[in-house]
Amino acid sequence: MKILPQALIVTGAALLPLLHARADDVQGFDVLKNMSVTDFRATGLDHLTDAQIKALDAWFADYERSHAPCAPTTATPAMAAQPTPASAPAGDVLVAHLVGNFTGWGNNTVFKLDNGQVWEQVDDSMLSIGAIKNPKVTIKKGLISAYYLSVEGVDDSVLVRRVKP
Repeated sequence: MKILPQALIVTGAALLPLLHARADDVQGFDVLKNMSVTDFRATGLDHLTDAQIKALDAWFADYERSHAPCAPTTATPAMAAQPTPASAPAGDVLVAHLVGNFTGWGNNTVFKLDNGQVWEQVDDSMLSIGAIKNPKVTIKKGLISAYYLSVEGVDDSVLVRRVKP
């Protein structure tokens, strides 16, 4: 499982004092309910006060609202019998195919899917492989609206963001 980039956590921690006034007004995200005890301790969040945790919850809620998550579409019963170019099983997983040849990623690679969606690499990882034509890809939701794209047959994934619905 990939861990949220440290820059996001550092940024969130830096914003805690600014968000304190709004923390009581925001509901929805609760870091204590959405993070395992192991992850909570590993990230150092167990050293925060209750007020700081509420402020962090508020920041996460604002972040999730401003970065709309992937909204997979589901087929209606009448359409269920027809094959679709991309399927979105229940949950936070999207399965589709890349359009064209795939040779890896690096330097903000753009991924065009056969369902019309466009995703862009947001981490700094690099991967170079031999060309694969129209490979099957899976995009899974991670922590706090993070999405990871994996390519069938490749033993790695890349952090992405959706740029075109």
